[in-house]
Amino acid sequence: MQAIPYRWPSPPDAESVRTIGFGTCASKHALLAEELLSAGIESLPLFVVGPLVPRVLADDLEIEPGRYLPEVHECLTVLTPWAGPLRVDVTWDPLLIERGLPGTLDWDGHSDMSLAVGEGGPCWSVPREGLREAKEALRARLYRPGERELRDRTLAAISRRFEEWRSR
Repeated sequence: MQAIPYRWPSPPDAESVRTIGFGTCASKHALLAEELLSAGIESLPLFVVGPLVPRVLADDLEIEPGRYLPEVHECLTVLTPWAGPLRVDVTWDPLLIERGLPGTLDWDGHSDMSLAVGEGGPCWSVPREGLREAKEALRARLYRPGERELRDRTLAAISRRFEEWRSR
């Protein structure tokens, strides 16, 4: 799952990743949850709030206007029979992690993975039923008028920068 390229926007479901070959935190983790469940391993959605803009991009002039915004990031708590609950985050693909974005390469399957939005932000577990509504309600609490639009423009700029990195 981690090797699947991150690209925004894309629909937040597993089928979109299968169809288009790339995804966001929401869609990549939806696919991972389905694959884990087919192997008999349960997982729970986990929202973590952290910075929208990764530190390595904070000075990029196109991205900088959104650097103060929070992001409602989506990953998983995976209920493993061998290590108990583990935090799993496959958002950033290896190329992005190698360029300095937070993430865990060569995961050992016995420890929590690093979060794409960095460590230490508030987090919430939510049921799959109503997941999208819960995420939007949390965003509505966090963003002032106009900030959601700035968030979307910033994410689009971040995704364009990632595509430039991939083309080199």
